[in-house]
Amino acid sequence: MQGIALLVLLLADHDYSHWEISCDDWNEVRIEILSDKELSSDAHEYLIDYLRTKVPDEQCEPWQIGRK
Repeated sequence: MQGIALLVLLLADHDYSHWEISCDDWNEVRIEILSDKELSSDAHEYLIDYLRTKVPDEQCEPWQIGRK
């Protein structure tokens, strides 16, 4: 939850529509979002997809979490 709060603070200080996040940071926030039991599955999907649009690296892939 701290990562999401940090992200909100970052957005408050910058132009909300012109910011980027690195692939590694997106993956870390993605894992944090997926771990948040207070969010619905729709909220998980929306937040992850929205943040992915802010990653300039088109080759960015989600990290594998858990066992294969």
